[in-house]
Amino acid sequence: MNLQQRVISFIQFQLPAAAWCFFIYVASSIPQSKLPELVTYSDKVVHAGVFGILCWLLHVALSHQGNYTLKRHGLMIAVVFVFLYGVSDEYHQLFTPGRSSDPYDVLADVSGGVIYVMAALRFKFYRDE
Repeated sequence: MNLQQRVISFIQFQLPAAAWCFFIYVASSIPQSKLPELVTYSDKVVHAGVFGILCWLLHVALSHQGNYTLKRHGLMIAVVFVFLYGVSDEYHQLFTPGRSSDPYDVLADVSGGVIYVMAALRFKFYRDE
């Protein structure tokens, strides 16, 4: 693969996952007093949705790697990353004014990732068969 193809591949497959991580970081940096009141139901649904999308984007990124091990174990790696990023996000919120850390948010984050994994396994997303 030449340099131009690698750059296009990075932009197409890896950059969306990195950009989504950046979006999560920026969103969790907003103080509670400045957050718009968009959600009238549990924020756990939002956590599950946002981190489910992260798991999907990571799975896409890992499925388009040249390394066979990353491709083969992409779903597992994506869920582990979702868990670790969820933990780091909650830790980050400890230092954001008006925000707090909630272990149930991490559980919701991982739940979103697991829901994606179940769908991916059921519908065989990104599998060579």
